[in-house]
Order: sequence, then structure tokens, then C-alpha cells
Amino acid sequence: MRLRWLTTLLSIAILSTTAQAQIGIYGKFDALRLNASTVGSPSQAVAWFTGPGAGVYYDFLHLGPVALGADLRGNLLFGKQQKYRSALFGLRLVATPPRLAIRPYIQGSVGAGGARYDVAPISGATNYTYSTKFQYQVLAGLDYNLMRHLDARLAEVGYGRMSGISSNINAADATLFTISAGLVFKVH
Repeated sequence: MRLRWLTTLLSIAILSTTAQAQIGIYGKFDALRLNASTVGSPSQAVAWFTGPGAGVYYDFLHLGPVALGADLRGNLLFGKQQKYRSALFGLRLVATPPRLAIRPYIQGSVGAGGARYDVAPISGATNYTYSTKFQYQVLAGLDYNLMRHLDARLAEVGYGRMSGISSNINAADATLFTISAGLVFKVH
């Protein structure tokens, strides 16, 4: 009897917290630094990419000032004769401090990312092949409430790894460092 009563209370608590679900759609400007070991050399190949990113999150569980949600994001960034793209899915933990207009969050994401090098070989044809690889990132950010349905993403920083960018089976993993800012449109 006691277990049934406890289960009922727990179910009511979970249902009442999910009633506050929130969806956010965001656009951002990203800067990404990719460090990858070059094939046959211990030196590092460093590339910077910048450009647009976008995503959507869904905060499905609210427990007081803390929320747990899912995030789906992607970007298409540009560098010198190079392009970078990624698609990531992850879980995020958000805090909403009382009486403050800020919302700090942390997030872990996995997915695929890759670089495309537009290099003309000797034949004169341009190579447009992406080297899409497994990728993961840990991100932290700070959103500032501007209006009821609009936040400014003041800063988001991330660190991650991507499987080696090479056809060589022993290619070293690439490290990724990202920083971004943008706007978030919230749907309640």
C-alpha cells in the first residue's frame, strides 16, 4: 500500500514538472579551431573556421530552478579553401537562478563532423570531399533574457574531439575548440 502511494506521488510530480516544457530555436555565429595531426608528420595542422550555426532545444524536465533537455544543432563553417560542417545531438542541463535574467547551461553532445579541403590536385580538378567522422563535444553557455520569448546567447564555449581526419586508419583524433554567440527564440 505504501509503495503504491509513493509511486502515485512520484508520477504526479513528474507529470507536473513536464507541464512546463520549453522549446527554443537558436541561430548563432561560430568560431571553431581545429587541431589535427598531419599524415606522416608529428606536427599539428591548425585551421580556423567561422560561420553560421543553428539548433533547437527542448527542456522536458523541470525541477525547481533546474531543467534537463535535449539539443539538436548543426553548423556550416568556412576557412581558407576549407569548409567544416557538423550535426550533433545532446543532453543539456540549465539553471534559472531566481530574480536573475541569466540562464547558464552545460551540455554534452555526440554526432558527426567533417572538413572539406578545396585543393586543386595536379590535374586541375578541385577535390570537394568531406571527411565526415564521429565527434563529441562538451559545451557551456550563458543566455540572457531580453524579452519574454527572446534570449541573447552571450557566449558559448566548447571543447571536443573528432576521429582522425585522414584515410589512414591510424590517424590521430582532432581536437575542437568553439566559441559562439547568437539569439534564442523561446516557445513556451
